[in-house]
Amino acid sequence: MSRFSVESCTFHGLKALTLRDAESGWDSILAVEWGSNLVSLDSTRDTRDQLRILRTPNSLDDLKEKSVGWGFPILMPPNRIDQGKFTFNGRDYVFDINEAGTYHIHGLVHNLPWRVISTSTDGAAMVTTAIRSDDHPSIKKSYPHSFELRMTFSLKESRMDFIVEAENFGSEPMPFGIGFHPYFNVPLSPTSSKANCTVQVPARQVWELANFVPTGKRLPVTSGQDLREPVQLSTVMLDDVYTDLELANGVSVVELKDNGADITVKYGAGSEFKHWVIWTGRSPEDPFVCLEPYTWVTNAPNLDLPHDETGLIVLGGGETFTGRMWVEILK
Repeated sequence: MSRFSVESCTFHGLKALTLRDAESGWDSILAVEWGSNLVSLDSTRDTRDQLRILRTPNSLDDLKEKSVGWGFPILMPPNRIDQGKFTFNGRDYVFDINEAGTYHIHGLVHNLPWRVISTSTDGAAMVTTAIRSDDHPSIKKSYPHSFELRMTFSLKESRMDFIVEAENFGSEPMPFGIGFHPYFNVPLSPTSSKANCTVQVPARQVWELANFVPTGKRLPVTSGQDLREPVQLSTVMLDDVYTDLELANGVSVVELKDNGADITVKYGAGSEFKHWVIWTGRSPEDPFVCLEPYTWVTNAPNLDLPHDETGLIVLGGGETFTGRMWVEILK
């Protein structure tokens, strides 16, 4: 029997795949039909209890009611677009207003069906999925470019590696930004509590926000926002955009630790992800934390700043963006 497997399954009636490492006891479910969302990452062979790292919906209704409220949603473009529009290279881009009558939020691909490109069990349980704009008029209406997004998920032991690619099939330059909105359970074990959990973010600055969008100013982290040392999650309410990241070997690493269960989640993102949003929910009792790496900052195309500061990427005709991330659970 092979150590690694990738098997077709259903998740609340949706087409999905199970990625499994039988030797380590880790597995995950990828809801291909719903945004290529990694809706679970679990340890099924823990001697203390079964660990469920990601917030997993209990029903299809739960998932549809809040499609970016579970698992590992893919946001393209990420976060908010003020007034649901921006202009780039003389072209207007217009998005549906879907928050507070003012913003477009969470992008165009998180609840659409993706397709499976390839699977492999050679050295890991690996899947590549894709979505092409030409197949979805709802994407082309707002993003009038011919492009493809591809995601590769690779599970080995207690680590999931991610590769995201965006390829511009057209001849005109395409403004591009992508982010991820994973919901990590807090606490990480039912035997622990939120008071035992801390978060650490290697960022020296935050973007100043006005009504949830950056003003264009970046400020040094203050005592209430400084996460360079671990901060107890039960004591903070965060919905902040961090930048000016401290890198180690070209990677910024955000750390979630459950000291009560002696479990640590490390989330690394390559230098192409210039910003992290940390969101702790709408109340101190919310049982999750969202650790969100973005290539471009919220509302980037509407900021009068250089692209290397906002993170807005311009893909020329035939060009491909590649980004890399990983999540590892240590215990």
